[in-house]
Amino acid sequence: MTDTTATAARHSRTGQHTTATQIPPAHSSPIRTATSMKSLLSSKPVLWFLFLFNLVVSVAAGFALHGVQQVTTSAGMGAVAIAAGAALFLRRRQRA
Repeated sequence: MTDTTATAARHSRTGQHTTATQIPPAHSSPIRTATSMKSLLSSKPVLWFLFLFNLVVSVAAGFALHGVQQVTTSAGMGAVAIAAGAALFLRRRQRA
């Protein structure tokens, strides 16, 4: 037990961390992840999927659930559907 404690103490003092695999810097960049996610979310097929899927779930939740769950689920899914529909509508108007 003292050997692992000494090793942990030695690493914490030196600031070195051991990992099983080294992650290349290109894969851990938050900027790269943000730009790829932004381009994915603004693509037309993804916007259509978000709009239609959330609209259907919002309407289905109105019939399938009851009480607070019904209102919360319908409102949340409806908000996402409206946002995706607005993004589709605004994107279409920008190109015209």
